[in-house]
Amino acid sequence: MALGLSSCGHIKGYFPDKEKDYQLTTEIPELIVPPDLTDAVKKSEANAATDTIQTELAENAASESREKKQSIDVELIESAGGVTRIQINDSIERTWRTVGKAISVHSIEITDRNELEKVYSVQYDPDFKKVEDGSIWDEILFIFGSDPAKEKEFKVSLAENSSLTEITVLDVNDQPLSEGAGLKLLQLLYKTIKDDLAESQ
Repeated sequence: MALGLSSCGHIKGYFPDKEKDYQLTTEIPELIVPPDLTDAVKKSEANAATDTIQTELAENAASESREKKQSIDVELIESAGGVTRIQINDSIERTWRTVGKAISVHSIEITDRNELEKVYSVQYDPDFKKVEDGSIWDEILFIFGSDPAKEKEFKVSLAENSSLTEITVLDVNDQPLSEGAGLKLLQLLYKTIKDDLAESQ
């Protein structure tokens, strides 16, 4: 038996103890990076982060550009005996902003914005002429030529219809207008929106 134990011990001498080697690898001290290399690593990480942000911004810009390039059709539908309206193949949220911009361009007073129901309440004078070149004569016409008594209240209403957004002009009783000042306001908005979308595409 003593001979067997000594033999085992002798045989073990031929095979190194790997467990001790593994223990030694866990005891290796942490790598110390020189200060100049540390700065280089930090700069490299900062540059990588900046590159990531720039890539994301470029992708977002490209996505927005693709959206703008998509053709947006604007039509003024004049149905016989029906309601005259503008049709746009765009979302109601974007059309809401587009209509608000078109109203503001012509200095039409917005008295109320009901974004939930998508209705603009406006004061509109169909005979009002916008100042074109800013001359003294135009300024005089602007001050004395605009009669607030001629302004009437209208509502510009937006509604979704399948993949389209429809714009109609209503009177104070929410009745659609297809003639007179209401139609003139609708035609003005139609031309302004069409020109604006043509420039942005």
